Amino acid sequence: MAKVLLIQPPLTKNELFVRGSRTSASLIPPLSIAYIASYLNKCGHECAIIDGVAQPLSFSEIFEIAKNFHVIGITIVSTYAVRAIQLIQALKKGGISQPIVIGGPHVTALPKSLATRKADYAVVGEGEITMCELVESLEAGSKDLAKVRGLVFIRDGEFVYTGQRGPIDPLDQVPLPARHLLPMHLYRSSLARSTRQPSHSMLASRGCPGICTFCSKKTFGTKIRYFSAERIVEEFFLLRDKYGAKDVAVWDDNFVADFDITMAVCDELRRRDFNTSWSLEARIDHMNPTILRALKNAGCTYIAYGIESGSQRVLDHIKKKTTKEKIIEIVRMTRETGISTRGYFMLGLTSETREEMEETIRFAMDLDMDVASFTLFVPLPGTVEYHRSLKSGTFPDPEYFHHMVVPEINFLDQPLYIPEGMSSAELLSIHRSAYNRYYFRPKILFHKLLSANSIGQLADLINGGLTLVKNAISR
Repeated sequence: MAKVLLIQPPLTKNELFVRGSRTSASLIPPLSIAYIASYLNKCGHECAIIDGVAQPLSFSEIFEIAKNFHVIGITIVSTYAVRAIQLIQALKKGGISQPIVIGGPHVTALPKSLATRKADYAVVGEGEITMCELVESLEAGSKDLAKVRGLVFIRDGEFVYTGQRGPIDPLDQVPLPARHLLPMHLYRSSLARSTRQPSHSMLASRGCPGICTFCSKKTFGTKIRYFSAERIVEEFFLLRDKYGAKDVAVWDDNFVADFDITMAVCDELRRRDFNTSWSLEARIDHMNPTILRALKNAGCTYIAYGIESGSQRVLDHIKKKTTKEKIIEIVRMTRETGISTRGYFMLGLTSETREEMEETIRFAMDLDMDVASFTLFVPLPGTVEYHRSLKSGTFPDPEYFHHMVVPEINFLDQPLYIPEGMSSAELLSIHRSAYNRYYFRPKILFHKLLSANSIGQLADLINGGLTLVKNAISR
């Protein structure tokens, strides 16, 4: 039996949350490594997890814990890859000789980039089976890792890639995430998503058939794979009954893409009287009236749609596979069903003009959703938009992920990319204006105040308002 330590690198709240977002942002568990831990447990290994976002330990504290384990795994996303690099270097400098394995979407996009920074192995793609086979090979003292698909490492000064591992299918062979290894009492969804806390998070599927140019499909692929309806329902009740969830947030984009799975889950939640609010993310092109009615009847109170732009040219440019007319129709249907709505919008995409950003802000206001989030575009490695960013506009630091921690993207204090003909200050001003114009309308303020039906919800609204005020006055 091997002892494996899995780490989400430490980030302070001041690094992660800027321009007021600390008062209202989500704090979500690292389910990716919780799934890996559960799979390793299934294979007979002992695991522990350090979530450095929820509990930001110092490097020296992590070192003291890590020296008692046989293998150390670190999950990495592009926005905090620099902290992972610093952590690896600190562990090696402190004398850690145990293998350090890295994985996650950033590693899958750029495995060689991080493999040269003192990590011993990089896991490319889904990590559960690859990590288990790697741990067992290391435990057995094997030096022949060529049979472990999905690995990158350096041997005799040369990069070795063992080949692509196929997607895990069926997904139910991966056990429920090892939440017992996480500080579950610390997690919450954003106040914009739910005023019923704790709001705990789950995933129902992996993979996405979309071809959006700002997103990478390299980790989970383009085919949607679902946990079984029975497994999904089991997780809903686990979060409510074991972890005290007053709300459940389903975070994958494609839960409603499979009609039969969606209807089976909704029917079972209704039959078993789940009686707890829940929310989900959805693509506009997957929604229809039948699914909306089923979601409403099963207790769904909130749907977040990735709308991105109010310009049809930009929607086509980023390959959203939808139209403004379809967006208007689905948002209207959702509202008429009695489910609250949120729209995710982006500003500062490649080739986007001032006029198109204004079109997006006006479109958001016309849609009049319960919540609107405006993010500044961040070019992520492995995406079409990243390569476009290299060829147009101002992208001063294409390897920003090696030099800086990128804060929560709804309230970036500095844009990473600036479209042609614009300045950083102008883009920030447009972004700030989007929030001010959307939320400081009298009817929005009045509606929010009327929606508070308890002292706790009123306090949450005040905290959310403070975020907007701090954003409005920040420079």
